[in-house]
Amino acid sequence: MNDLSRFLSKVSVVDSGCHEWQSTLHRDGYGKFWYTKKQVQAHRVSYLLQVGEIPAGLWVLHKCDNRKCVNPEHLYLGDAKQNVRDKVERCKWWGRMKTPFEIVDACRKLYSEGWTQQKIADHYGIQQTQVSRYINLKQRINF
Repeated sequence: MNDLSRFLSKVSVVDSGCHEWQSTLHRDGYGKFWYTKKQVQAHRVSYLLQVGEIPAGLWVLHKCDNRKCVNPEHLYLGDAKQNVRDKVERCKWWGRMKTPFEIVDACRKLYSEGWTQQKIADHYGIQQTQVSRYINLKQRINF
């Protein structure tokens, strides 16, 4: 079985048009696939096998905001800065908040009111480590 056949055997097409990864998921929600003797994010492998090479320094981004999606028609190349811009514009990364600055302030306020970092992370759909960075002001947001 070649790499593409093996890869496609782990994909299910859903009503949205996404091709969702049905195998191993990383804790961040992205699929993982054993490729070239190492585990690689499934959406990157999809791009490599069905579209072409990924130039150094570029990321494979999702148009559909579905981390499990490996549909090559939903994938495009961009850099880290474009990835952040897309997340902010679509308000997917920040939950109910409109800007990153609002979520930083909200996280800090909830923490000062006694909420745990994990409870705040669960509330906004982000990682606890990100909440920690916001609270401790270890991450600046630059666009």
